[in-house]
Amino acid sequence: MRRVGAVAALAVGAYLATCLVFHWSEPRVDFGDVPENPLSESLPPGFLWGVATAAHQIEGGNVWNDWARFEAEPGNIRNGERSGRASDHWNRKAEDVALIGALGANAYRFSIEWSRVEPIEGEGSEEAWAWYEDLVSRLRAAGVTPMVTLLHFTLPAWLADRGGLTADDFPEAFARFAAEAGRRLGAEVDLWCTLNEPNVQMYQGYVEGIWPPGVRDPAQAAEAFAGTVRAHAAAAEALRAEDPGARIGLAVNNIVFDPASRWSLLDWIAADQADAGFNWAHYDSIAAGRVRFDLAGFPSIDEPLEALLGSADWVGINYYRRNMVRFDPGAPGLVELRPGPGTLSDSGIEIYPEGLLRLLRRIWKRYELPVYVTENGVADATDGLRADFLRSHAYAVARALDEGIPVHGYFHWSLIDNFEWSEGFEPRFGLYRVDYESLERSPTRGAEEFRRLAPK
Repeated sequence: MRRVGAVAALAVGAYLATCLVFHWSEPRVDFGDVPENPLSESLPPGFLWGVATAAHQIEGGNVWNDWARFEAEPGNIRNGERSGRASDHWNRKAEDVALIGALGANAYRFSIEWSRVEPIEGEGSEEAWAWYEDLVSRLRAAGVTPMVTLLHFTLPAWLADRGGLTADDFPEAFARFAAEAGRRLGAEVDLWCTLNEPNVQMYQGYVEGIWPPGVRDPAQAAEAFAGTVRAHAAAAEALRAEDPGARIGLAVNNIVFDPASRWSLLDWIAADQADAGFNWAHYDSIAAGRVRFDLAGFPSIDEPLEALLGSADWVGINYYRRNMVRFDPGAPGLVELRPGPGTLSDSGIEIYPEGLLRLLRRIWKRYELPVYVTENGVADATDGLRADFLRSHAYAVARALDEGIPVHGYFHWSLIDNFEWSEGFEPRFGLYRVDYESLERSPTRGAEEFRRLAPK
């Protein structure tokens, strides 16, 4: 028994030593002294310096999806708010495209509201499709490259009614939508993002239960994960059938998970669990050609899906935060998350630009695919954080490029203030401030910084 105990102690010590060596041997960068023009010498030809939005958050008038119904239920959204007319982008398209140009941006990531173009299953809206076709044409005319996201959290009510992400025919229905988008927009759109943050949609909707469908069920969470992976594969196949030159990826919300105590083996294990289950499970499945999910407290999945192989031409990072992780046997996945120790945004999220560089290094080493920073932004109602935030995260991108990591673009979240899901309208992420009474747009200091940093 003593020998077994000694071997176990050695194994534990070796694991902890490996974690410490890996973490503390990673090259560090001083983000306390960021150059005034961090991108000036780093950007390769064709680099995309863009902004991002999502349909339901800015368009207004989206009443055909699961979120519209969720917002109508008391207690689901802060202050009882509903997206309603949101930022009225649907009626202010020309004005907002002009704002993109005024920023010096050369790219725009936006999403198609699936429920708007297909409010009734099998019945497309020509008016809605024409609106998106016109948006793409306006962007191209302004010299702005579009990146189109097909699914940014919202599902048509008709799909939600039969299970949403867990519906057996979700991948098939999503592929039909993707094929139609490719047919209508493929001539002017090269960059496609199938899914936005499927890890967040799964976690918030099926683990925390604070987003649609509002359940807390590990088994359904695992089914939702599998549904999103299968849907990505089906959509990629459908897009390529319409446009063989399409460049396809998906955007995952990536968090830096550091142990709350670097001397706690259990905290290291919990951080590894969170990292594997949240950050990499979708991309690992694509790389392996298998729907694969393995997280403590959830059913395991490991099924072959050949269509996954080669389904991603690029990988997308949505980066906002670092979390300190504590082992908690009573929490989902055995993980308790705490904010990092640095300056916090209005959303209580640590501003940690080095985390973007750390993740860019890891994602390139792990998958060796071109990378886009598909979202990066800060909730900042007083407009005192955004300019420095932008410059420091641009520095992270510049350092990654200097290290040979093929970052092809950066999209700041967000062009304008928006409806921030369960947080309502309180968080202010926009480079342009929106007055929700008059709907007037006005530039923030962040907009000035974005324009100054834009490639010339």
